Amino acid sequence: APIGEFCGKIHACRDELHNIGASDFVLVARTESFITGKTVDEALRRADAYRLAGADAILCHSKRKDDADIRAFMAQWGPARAASCPVIIVPTTYYTTPTSAFREARIGAVIWANHNLRSSIAAMQTASGAIFDRESLAPLENSG
Repeated sequence: APIGEFCGKIHACRDELHNIGASDFVLVARTESFITGKTVDEALRRADAYRLAGADAILCHSKRKDDADIRAFMAQWGPARAASCPVIIVPTTYYTTPTSAFREARIGAVIWANHNLRSSIAAMQTASGAIFDRESLAPLENSG
C-alpha cells in the first residue's frame, strides 16, 4: 500500500483507540520493504512514516537466509528511535542467527512464529500417537 494510505490507517486506528479509551493497546505497523525486494532506505522511510503516524512498534520482516537486512535497518534506525518505537522481527528464514545478535542490534521483540507452531505440531502428534497406542488419555494425564 502507498505510505500515505497506510499512515492514514494508522491515524484512524490511533484515533479510535483514543475514542474508546484503550490505553493498553499496542499498535504495530509492518513494513514489507525487504519482502518485496526494496532497499533499506525504503524500509526506513516507511518505518519512520509509520512511527510518526502513531505506530508503537515496527515489525520489520525479511526473507533472506541471514539477518543482513535487519542489521542494516537497525544500524540506521538508531538507539533513539529503537527506544521510542521498538522493532519486532520474525526470524523464520534466518533461524541460525543467535539471539545475542538480536540483543546487540537493539531488537525490541522476536516472534518465534513458525518454530513454536512446528514444535506444537510435533507434540500433538506424539500425544495423539500415545492416545492411539494406549487407547486412553491416562498416559498423558499421568505424565506430569
